[in-house]
Amino acid sequence: MAQMGWVFLDDRGGRHRVGLYHGDESGHLLIHCNMRVVQVDFSVKEPRTYSFFIEDEFCEIHLHKEPDGRFGYEFTVNKTVDTPRNRIRRVDERRIRRQMALFLLGFVALVGAAVYGFRQLDRWNKAERRSKTSLFSSLTEENVRRLASEGKTDTAQLFVVREAMQRKVFYGFTTTDSIRISGAFPVADTGQILLPNGFPLTDRDAFLVTYLPSDPRIHRLDFYQPTRATISTYLRMAGDAERDAHPDISDKRSICLTLSAAELKGWPSLAHFIFQTKSSAENERHNRDSYLRLVRDVEYARTVNEECWDK
Repeated sequence: MAQMGWVFLDDRGGRHRVGLYHGDESGHLLIHCNMRVVQVDFSVKEPRTYSFFIEDEFCEIHLHKEPDGRFGYEFTVNKTVDTPRNRIRRVDERRIRRQMALFLLGFVALVGAAVYGFRQLDRWNKAERRSKTSLFSSLTEENVRRLASEGKTDTAQLFVVREAMQRKVFYGFTTTDSIRISGAFPVADTGQILLPNGFPLTDRDAFLVTYLPSDPRIHRLDFYQPTRATISTYLRMAGDAERDAHPDISDKRSICLTLSAAELKGWPSLAHFIFQTKSSAENERHNRDSYLRLVRDVEYARTVNEECWDK
């Protein structure tokens, strides 16, 4: 006699034991649930399906006849047949699908907004970096792209002029077609003028300018690409500041110290020498602390010991 058993857990957490007896010779069949007989059939020797309810679930036991004549048995819950429980289930499933669709739409919208926001932030950061390192005329993304692909370069000189009791910094350059282009930007009426690269402005400082040959009014003045003459001015200012702060050192040693820094760390490091007596409150970027970090740098100290020991 074949004997099978299953355990069915309903949606409320109830536990139900389902069992089956099937005679090998007689074919008599008995199905029981929770020790209660729910189906009896006789001489069952062909595949059949038996249906019964457990609570409000429509359950089925399927008898399959194998090629060797033996039977296989399967217990299932039919969730497609029209029953009160399945109607409720379909309503719940539609509600869940709607909720999932709304969730997915919200998630996609959130991801889209995040991607858009990051792109806008990236554009803003790039624009912010450009504004901190350069002076743009007609600053747009399209003009930035065109300057990168079509731009010609020249050198623009800067000088300070006072107009109507207000200081302005003027700059000018000449295109390959001998067109003279100039511009200006306002600065504080008093005090030292600091350029975006952190260095003080002196008359005739010069920097690389990139312009559109078709419309030179669209141009970019890059304060991080000074001419050799302007870098020489920065070296002189750094050497003077080093001697003023350390009057016991020689002119040769001050020049060696600043040159070593420029060669090792790049010309922007000269600003640390120029503002070495300033506090961080007076100059956030270049000050006493940044100067000390530079001169205490292991690589810089080794270079100074090797190159400047006899000066």
